[in-house]
Amino acid sequence: MSQFFLKIYSVLAWTAMGLTSVFITPFFLLVWVLTFWWDKRRLVAHMMGTFWAWHYQSLIIFWKLRLEGRKKIPWNRPVVLVANHRSLVDVLALYKVRRPVKWVSKAENFRLPFIGMVLSLSNCIRINRESLRSGLQFISQAEKEMKKGSSVMIFPEGTRSKTKEMRPFRDGAFILAKKIHSGIIPIVHTGTENAFSRGKNAWVLKGKTKINIRVLDEIPAEQVANMETEALKQYTREIMEQGIAELESENLRIN
Repeated sequence: MSQFFLKIYSVLAWTAMGLTSVFITPFFLLVWVLTFWWDKRRLVAHMMGTFWAWHYQSLIIFWKLRLEGRKKIPWNRPVVLVANHRSLVDVLALYKVRRPVKWVSKAENFRLPFIGMVLSLSNCIRINRESLRSGLQFISQAEKEMKKGSSVMIFPEGTRSKTKEMRPFRDGAFILAKKIHSGIIPIVHTGTENAFSRGKNAWVLKGKTKINIRVLDEIPAEQVANMETEALKQYTREIMEQGIAELESENLRIN
């Protein structure tokens, strides 16, 4: 597939996303106005965000998204979901789980056009990675949302990895799970790092991209409670490393 064609398609895709966002935004706001007074978990707003993400996914005809294990994520019992972080595309791809979750996202994302509105009106959780106080506020807000019945989705690496190897995990997700007495469900994925070019052409789609997502088995609340934070963090990391390795190996066999 020629680079010229990919640049043209990328321009068209970005333009379509921008224009459709302008039209979808009023509907999103209308949904929020009609539901915020009774929908305390913001389920309707979240599902509207899920539709929005599906719309973006469908615009990129080169992407093939495959998800396994969605049913492992409960609807009405809060859990802490932890996923590896490889690309800006991760959140868009992980919306495919189609479950009522609250994203934990850096404060800068809440100031982005359209995206920031979706995060704010869905009661997602902001965190300033440079502030210790913000970390404490994140735990408090996440605990509040989980007590309403919503799960929380966290990238324990804190920021995207520039390689396929995961960055060191931060403590927040594991402290939260222990405090709220919930289970932890690891999610692993591969392929998002191949969605766009790098360097000055980072906005250009790379062409055919397979994105595979797998929901792993839950680490039960009882096991979470019985492990120290550091041991729990390392245990979860090992599970995710194995899950990623299996996905990568399967991809090689298929290709």
